[in-house]
Amino acid sequence: NEEACRTTAAYAYAFHRPYKGRFKILLAGAGDGEQQEVASVSYRAWRPASGANTRSKAAQKVGKEEEQEEAGKETHYQPGGRGDFDIQLASQAPGVWVDRAVPKGRASAAGAGAGEKKKDKDGGQGEGESEEEDVDERTFLQKKFHIFECVTRELSGMKASLTTVADVKVDYTLKYEQEKNIQHCIFITTKEDRYCWASIAMEGLEIFVSDVKKGTSSTDLKRFLAPLLKPFSILVFEVRIHRLKSEAAKTTATLTTHKAIEGDNFLRRYAKLRVPLRELQFNGFQLAFRRSKFEPNELLVRVLRREEKELILEGYDPSGVEIPFTHGDSPHREYLVSSVACGNWEYIGPQPHYRPYYETSVDATATFGDRCFVINYSTDRGADDQSFEALNYTSLEVQQCESSVVLYEVQFQYSSLTSIVIDPKADPSIICTVSEGPKIWANRIRCIGLQGLPIEVSTSCQVYRLRLANAADISNLLYLERTKAFPQCTILRVKDVYFDLPFVDQIRKLKQEMEASRHNLSFAVKFQVQKLAQNGYLPPRVVMTLIDYISLTQTRSGPATTVAALRRLFQQLPYAGPSTKAGDLDTRAIVDLLNSNIGRVTEEYEYQSAEKSSSVMTIYKADVTPTGIFLTGPDPESSNRVLRKYADHSDHFLRVTFTDEDGEVFYFDRFKSNRVVFHERFAHILRDGIEVGGRLYEFLGFSHSSLRAQTCWFLAPFSSLDQYVNADLIISNLGDFSHIQCPAKCAARIGQAFTETSSSIPLESGCVEEVDDVERNGRVFSDGATQKSSLLPATVFQIRYAGAKGMISLDDRLHGDVLRLRPSMIKYRGAKDSKIEICGVASKMLPLVLNRQLIKILEDLGVPNGVFEDLQASAIEELRMSVSSITNAASFLEKHDVGLATQTTWLLRKMGSLGLALSDDMFFRDLLDAVVLVQLQQLKHRSRIPVKEGATLYGIMDETGVLAEGEVFCTYVDGQGRLNHAKGPVVVARSPALHPGDIQIAVAVTVPEDCPLVALHNCIVFSSKGSRDLPSQLAGGDLDGDLYHVIWDPKLIPPRPHRPASYPRVPPLDVGRPIARQDMSDFFVQFMEQDQLGRVATQHQILADQYERGTLHKDCIKLAELHSTAVDFSKTGIPIAEDQLPRSCHVATQYRPDFMAPGRRVKVEKHGIIFEATAIDMLENDNPRRVGQPRRKRYYESNKILGILYRSIDERAFFQDLHERSAVIKDDNKPSAGVLADLWEYIKDETVGLEWYRYVGAALGMREMYEAEVYDIILQYSTHPTEHLEEIEVFIGNIICRSGGYRSKRQKEYTTAMKEKYDRGVSLLIASMRMRHEGDSVRAGEEEEEEEEEEKQEYETLRQSMAC
Repeated sequence: NEEACRTTAAYAYAFHRPYKGRFKILLAGAGDGEQQEVASVSYRAWRPASGANTRSKAAQKVGKEEEQEEAGKETHYQPGGRGDFDIQLASQAPGVWVDRAVPKGRASAAGAGAGEKKKDKDGGQGEGESEEEDVDERTFLQKKFHIFECVTRELSGMKASLTTVADVKVDYTLKYEQEKNIQHCIFITTKEDRYCWASIAMEGLEIFVSDVKKGTSSTDLKRFLAPLLKPFSILVFEVRIHRLKSEAAKTTATLTTHKAIEGDNFLRRYAKLRVPLRELQFNGFQLAFRRSKFEPNELLVRVLRREEKELILEGYDPSGVEIPFTHGDSPHREYLVSSVACGNWEYIGPQPHYRPYYETSVDATATFGDRCFVINYSTDRGADDQSFEALNYTSLEVQQCESSVVLYEVQFQYSSLTSIVIDPKADPSIICTVSEGPKIWANRIRCIGLQGLPIEVSTSCQVYRLRLANAADISNLLYLERTKAFPQCTILRVKDVYFDLPFVDQIRKLKQEMEASRHNLSFAVKFQVQKLAQNGYLPPRVVMTLIDYISLTQTRSGPATTVAALRRLFQQLPYAGPSTKAGDLDTRAIVDLLNSNIGRVTEEYEYQSAEKSSSVMTIYKADVTPTGIFLTGPDPESSNRVLRKYADHSDHFLRVTFTDEDGEVFYFDRFKSNRVVFHERFAHILRDGIEVGGRLYEFLGFSHSSLRAQTCWFLAPFSSLDQYVNADLIISNLGDFSHIQCPAKCAARIGQAFTETSSSIPLESGCVEEVDDVERNGRVFSDGATQKSSLLPATVFQIRYAGAKGMISLDDRLHGDVLRLRPSMIKYRGAKDSKIEICGVASKMLPLVLNRQLIKILEDLGVPNGVFEDLQASAIEELRMSVSSITNAASFLEKHDVGLATQTTWLLRKMGSLGLALSDDMFFRDLLDAVVLVQLQQLKHRSRIPVKEGATLYGIMDETGVLAEGEVFCTYVDGQGRLNHAKGPVVVARSPALHPGDIQIAVAVTVPEDCPLVALHNCIVFSSKGSRDLPSQLAGGDLDGDLYHVIWDPKLIPPRPHRPASYPRVPPLDVGRPIARQDMSDFFVQFMEQDQLGRVATQHQILADQYERGTLHKDCIKLAELHSTAVDFSKTGIPIAEDQLPRSCHVATQYRPDFMAPGRRVKVEKHGIIFEATAIDMLENDNPRRVGQPRRKRYYESNKILGILYRSIDERAFFQDLHERSAVIKDDNKPSAGVLADLWEYIKDETVGLEWYRYVGAALGMREMYEAEVYDIILQYSTHPTEHLEEIEVFIGNIICRSGGYRSKRQKEYTTAMKEKYDRGVSLLIASMRMRHEGDSVRAGEEEEEEEEEEKQEYETLRQSMAC
C-alpha cells in the first residue's frame, strides 16, 4: 500500500479552527494484514492558496506555518511539533470511504488516514467503496483502505502529489485547481516508511447573525436571506432565532449551510461591513454577519446536503423554488372568527339548512395550513373558571399550567373533510362537514371536547360552522382551494333552522322508542338503528320515523335480513350537504332503499348460515375517541375460550377500542399531555360502561395483544341456565386469581382466556400429568415447554389449557393420550375448562426475513456490507422475474398468499397451458404490480430481506438430553415437502433484537435415528445443558410460543459475537391485596398513558446509526435494557421513567437517518400505480401553512448499511424497468382479443351443447353479492373519507401504503381484517354455488346412484360458473 499512500490525500472532520482535543486515527495495515507501528505524529496549520490569514494561536503552539509569498503558488511544509492523538492500526483488508466518485478532471483521490474529534472512548469500524469513474488516479480508487471512526467527506476538488525525502520526513506539495479552504494537516510517519496524510477540511459552516429585530420569525428571516445567499449557490440552509430573555429590541440568530466554501465567500462579501448597506436592512436594522464560534451541527449539515440532493433528483430547480414561506400569505390563510358552532344539515324544502345544536362566541383566529386548519383562541382563567372546569381538568393538570391564560387550539385535518361550504351572507361563515372529530388542546393539554359541548352532540353532529368576524375576508376564501389537500368549496347561502327538541333529548327519545314493546326489536336490529343516529348517518328525528317500518320488516323477513338491509344502507346513504338532494335523504327514499336491499340480501344470508363455526364468531364493536363513541360491526372474528363457552350469548360481548379521532392508537408524547383524555374520558367509560341497544356493557378484561392495541372486552349481563352471568362471575369461573396481587399480572393471567384460538379439543382430565421443570443456576431451561403423546396430529403446538400456556411437542416414548404440564406453564389454577385450545401449529416452516434490527446488529458484529447488498439484490431480481412468465407469476402470488381463496394461481397456470399472456389483461397486470409494490415497499422501507438459507421456527427444549451445551437440533420441511436438518454453525436470534448479544451462534447437529427428536418437524430444539439456557440469551426469550430465527448461511455468521445481555428481573408491582376489576381497568388506562415501547425502539434505531459503534455504544446498550423493561410493563406494571432515558435521546434524535424517512407518495388508480414527488415536502419545515402539525422530521444520508440498502432501491425506476420487461411475457406472438375473450372461446369449445343460459339470472345475483361484499369492504377499511381503496387492494388482501412505505398500526390491523373478510366472502360464494345445486337435486326427488348424482352436481356447478 506504500505506492497508494504516496499518491493520495484523505479527508476527516471539518473545522475551521485548530481542534484542541484528541484524535483517533487508523493507519491501514500492510497487504498481509500486519499492523504497522507508528513512529511519529505531527500537526501543522497553513493558510489556503487565496492568502487569507487563518493562522491561530493554537496552530502556532503545535506546528509551524510558512508564509505563502504569492497566492496560487505551491506551499511547502516541514514536520512540526507533536500533537495529541490516539493512533490505532487496522489489520483488516484496506479500504476507504468516499461519498461519491470524483468528477472527471477535478480531484484525484482520497487517502488512507483520517482524524476525528474524540467524542467518546468507544470505537468502531466501517468500510465503504467508491464508485468507479474516470479520474486521474483510477488505480487508487480501485484499492481499499480502512478508516477508523470516521465519516468521510465529499472530495473537495483538490489535486495532491506527494514527494518522499531521503529521511523519514515527508514533504507534501499541494496544488489547487480552484480555491479551497483546507486549513489543517495531520502528518503520520511509520518506522517502516509507511506514510499517511490527513487533511481536516471544512464541511459546513455556521454564521452568526446579529442585529435581528426581536420577534422576527425564522421563516421571515429565511425568506429575507434567500436572495442574498442565492448568488453564492447556497439554496438550502437553516436559520434559527435565539430567544434572548433580555428586554433589548434586537436578538441574534445562526445561519447554517452545508457549503463551507460558498459560506466563506458570503462572509467575505458581507462580514465586518463598516458602512450601511441597503440590501442588509431588515425590519429597521442592518444585519451583521460573522463566523460563529461554534462548529455547525454535523447531522444538520448532512441533513441540508440530503435535502438539496433530493430536490435536484426529483427534477426541481432549487434556484427557482421558493424555499421559505412567509406570513405574506396570511390575508388568504388567517381569518378572525367570532363564533364556532356544531350541528347537522337539515332539509327544509329542496335546500339544506344548518341546525346548530351548540354555538359559542369566541375571539379566535382560524389558520388554514397545507394539511389542516386550526382555530386558536384564549380565555382568562380567573374570569372564566367555570368554563375551564367544563373541560374536566384535574387539579394536578391545572397546577401544571403556570399561565393565567388558557390557550385553546382546535385542529381539523383536511383528510377528514367531506365538504366545505362558504356562506357569503352579511356575516359570512365557513361550514365544514367532517368524518372525524377535531383534536383540541388547552395549554398543550389534550381536551375531550369544546367547552360545554355534550358528548352526544360531538359524537353524532359532524358539521362545524366558523362565523367570520370580518365580512371582507369572504373574497379571499376561495384561495384555499389552491391547497392540494383542501376539498373543493361550494358557495351557498345557508339559512339556520331550529327544532324545539334539543339533540340530547332526541337521542334519549330515540332509545325509548327502540325499547317500546310494540316494536319488539331484536338487539341486532336495535344495534344498527342506534348506529344510524349515533354515528351521524341520519339525524335522530329521521331515524325515529323509520322505526315502524324497520319493525314491520323484522316481523316479515326476520332479524338477520333486516340487519343485512340496514348494513347495506350505511353504504348507500350520501353525506348530507349542498351536493346531496333533499329527496335522497327523506323517509320515502330511505324506505325504498331498504325495500330494495331486503330482496337482495335474503338469498345471501340463506347461504351465510353455513359459515357458522366455533372458531369464528360474530362480534359487536365500539370505538371510543376523546369526542365520541362510534358503533361498528358485527363482523366475524376468531373466537376465544370465553366466547365459545357462551356462544349463544355472543351479542352480550362488546369489543371496545380506545383510539384517537383518526383511528390511531394514542402514543406517548413528552411535549403534550393526554392525561385528561386517559383519566377523565377513557377511565369514565371503563368505570361506567357503554349503553347500546338497551343494554349496559361493563368492562370485562383484555388479552396481552389487545392491551397493546388499546382494545378490551365489555360484557352486558345475561341469564344462562338459570344463572345470572356478569363480569365477576365469568372471571371467577376462569380460575383462582386470589394469590396474584399485581394488577398487571392478574390482568395478563385472566387475559389468557381472551387469547384468540383457532380451535379447541376436549381432553379427559386423567390424561394430564405434571412434571418438574429443568432448572439450573436460577434459570428455567424448560420455561413454557413440555411433551405430549400422539393425541394431536402435528408434532409441535402452541396451546392454552385451563390455566396453563406454552409449547407441547411430540414424544413417541409416551403411550396413550398424555399431556404433560410443568410449573412454569401453569399460571393459575382452579380452571374448570378441560379443552386444549390451539394458538399455533408448526405445520410448515416460516420463511426467514431479516429486519432492520437484525441487520444493524449483524453489521456491528462484523458481517460485511456486501452480504446484505447481495441478499437484497437477489430479492429485487426475484421481484423482476415474477412477471417474466405466467408460471413465475403464479408461484409468486402463491408464495405471498394472494388469490388462494379465488384459485387465481390455478387459473394462471391454466392460462399458461393455453398459451395466453398476462400482458393481454389489465387486471392481471395491475394485480402483479400491486403485489410487487407491497413487497418492494417491505424491502426499501422496512429492510425485510428474505434469506433462503434460514427459517423462522418455534422453539422447544430437548427432553432427551442428547444435545450438549451450545448445540441445537433444527428440523424443517422445505417448500417441496422434503424434511431437512440444518448442520454446522448457525445464527440464532429472536425479534425484537436491540442488544448486540441478542444474536448468538450455536452448532446445529443431527441426532441418532432412534432419538425421539427425529419425529419432530418445523422447530428448533435447544439443549437442556449448560450454565444458561440459550433462549433466555436471545432478548429474554422463553419456550412458551416464541419464534426464533435460524440462519445457516455462513456469510451471515458474525465474526465477532457479543456476550448476551443479563438484565435483573423487575419485581411486579404489589398492591398487597387481591385484585379487583377496577384495578385492572385502572392499569389499562395507565398502560395507554405510559407505554413507551415504540419510542424506545425508535430512539435506539436512530442512535445506533449515529454512533460509530452502533448497537455496541453504551447509550444503545442502555436503551436495549429499557426496551426489555418496556416489554415487561404489561406484566409487571412498572413503566419506564423519563429520567431513565440517556440524555442523547433528547438531543441527538431530532435528526434521523434517511432510511426512516417516508418515501414517495403512491396513488393506486384504476389502471396503474403512480409515484408522486416527495422532495417538495422538504421546503415546508418553516412554512406557517404547516399549522397544527409537529415540526417536520428531518433526515440525513446514513453511511451505515441500512442507509446503503435504502438508497439502492428506487421504486419509480424499478417499475419503469419492470414494465419494459413485462412486454415480453407472451409465450407466443399470436394476436389476442384479450384474456377473457380467449378463455371464453376455449370454454365454449370444451362445453359444446351444455345449456347454461337459464342460470344467467342467478349469476347476476351472485355478481351483485360479490360486488356488494367488495364495496362494503372498501368503505369499511378505507382510512380516508374521500379516497377509498381500490378493488385490486381488496383482491390481494393488502392496503397499499400511500404515504411512502410507512404503515400505521391501524392500517396493519385493517389489512389483516380485510383479507380475512374477503377470503371468507369468496369462499362462501363458491360454496353457495355447490349448495344451491345440491339442494335443488334433493327437492327434485331424484334417486340416482351417488356417483351419478355427484356428476350431475358438477355439471350444474359448471353451468352456473359459465353463466357467471
